Amino acid sequence: MSFISRSIEYMSQTDVIHLFFPWLLVLAFTFGVLEKYEWFDDDAVNAAISISTAFLSIGGVYFFAPSGIFVNFGALLAFASFVALGFLIVMAVAGIDIEDMTDSEQNIPLLAGLGILGLGLLIIGGNALGLPEFLANLGLEDYLVQDVVMPILLFGFILAVIVFTSR
Repeated sequence: MSFISRSIEYMSQTDVIHLFFPWLLVLAFTFGVLEKYEWFDDDAVNAAISISTAFLSIGGVYFFAPSGIFVNFGALLAFASFVALGFLIVMAVAGIDIEDMTDSEQNIPLLAGLGILGLGLLIIGGNALGLPEFLANLGLEDYLVQDVVMPILLFGFILAVIVFTSR
């Protein structure tokens, strides 16, 4: 086993991934917003508000949300950013210059990433509400994924590549 996989396993066992990194993300985001919009003149006030918000939000979600929700959300953000980056790479390989596109066409990779993010949030919410167990009781879980969802996603991706490269 490699050093990186051992490190990730250790961080997962010690709840660094489940608690500390989400806490740090909320802290950094809150502090960044407070600094950008300059609601308070003193940096110490911004820091205190950011630390309080991070502890309250992570504590609240940790005690009331299903376990692993932060890790699922982090994976979802990574996947959505990979989708947006993938669209940019496919457009660059096809020879499409992003600067020549109109403003609405330039937002297509961002919208694709946001669409994946929204779909993922629905999946995480359905998982938290017990949808997989409900589908397993109906016997539709394998059917839905293999015969409905995956062909639709594959068809949508192929159609998007064809549309963008044919323009």
